[in-house]
Amino acid sequence: MTERLYYHDAYLLDFQAQVQTCSPDGLRLILDRTAFYPTSGGQPHDLGTLGDHCVVDVIDEGDEIVHLLDSPWPSSTTSARGLIDVPRRLDHMRQHTAQHLLSAVMAEDFGLATVSFHLGAAASTVDVEPAAVSPATLLQIERRVNERLRENLSINVSYESAADAQGLRKESGRQGMLRIVSIASLDRSACGGTHLRHTGEIGMILLGGTEKVRQALRMEFVAGDRVLPRIRQSMQAEAELRARLADTDKSRKKLTIELAEASGQLRFAAAQPDAQGRVLWREEFPELDDALRAGVAAFVANPGAVAVLTGRSGAAVLFAAHPSLGIDCGKCLKPLLDAAGGRGGGSPRMAQGGLPEAAMLSALVDQLLA
Repeated sequence: MTERLYYHDAYLLDFQAQVQTCSPDGLRLILDRTAFYPTSGGQPHDLGTLGDHCVVDVIDEGDEIVHLLDSPWPSSTTSARGLIDVPRRLDHMRQHTAQHLLSAVMAEDFGLATVSFHLGAAASTVDVEPAAVSPATLLQIERRVNERLRENLSINVSYESAADAQGLRKESGRQGMLRIVSIASLDRSACGGTHLRHTGEIGMILLGGTEKVRQALRMEFVAGDRVLPRIRQSMQAEAELRARLADTDKSRKKLTIELAEASGQLRFAAAQPDAQGRVLWREEFPELDDALRAGVAAFVANPGAVAVLTGRSGAAVLFAAHPSLGIDCGKCLKPLLDAAGGRGGGSPRMAQGGLPEAAMLSALVDQLLA
């Protein structure tokens, strides 16, 4: 039987042990005691070293813990110093403790029962029932669990007979002695995993995406040192999306202008000169925008072309003409605007302005074209 040191002290990261058995190829080592946590209960195994050998996997085989090594263990060596990969162990302790806290808060305050847990390399998940959880409720859960986290509740491990253990959040289904992890005044759960001593050591818990899995809702979360990179990743993704949207908007505006210019040229080509030999474009729009101005500029780039466009929004008017007509648009439009109580002006080739009321536009256009 292997003594499981992590059961009693999850912060034990350096230990000495005696070799019990070693496989013929030297790659499977069983010790009399170990601080290496094996894959179990949704929590991945520890990594680290035994002597000069890297531990690449840790397997729970009933009463014994098997350490898989990257190179053969020398048969003459009967003792070993074990060193646990500290960042990995502490990260797993934070994620697993965060799961206990999250599950307890969801059960106590929101009536959600955790049915499974998985500690992943990038994010962890809990499956809860019932599956109907609104986005607003998820935000409430996240806020509440971080409030309880900041209370820095103590976390303790005890051993109780399965027959006598009371107040467990979830029945264990096991017989004999249970290892119970308790969060003060909040939770009691049978669990063999590694945990922190206080909830404040978690740092922060951030909920992620959700998906329905059979009859449950799978909720993603990260805790501790995983939170900041996730936030930075989200911020970077948002910045990249904004940049792409800005580029798309620029391309859209450019294409809109090009289409308007082509439309202005086509309009001129399809028009017939009036009695004065002018090719006239007179039209009212809800509003005058950059695309219309670009279309007008393309239209009056042709000899004999004159355009008067009005926009009901802002009682706006746009007046443009080809130089061959001898019209100074700015000098023609400004006095009419001033007389009507409006404002505006422009160059000889194009001018624009606005009147106090849209009802005054028609008379102004008639004056311009008289």
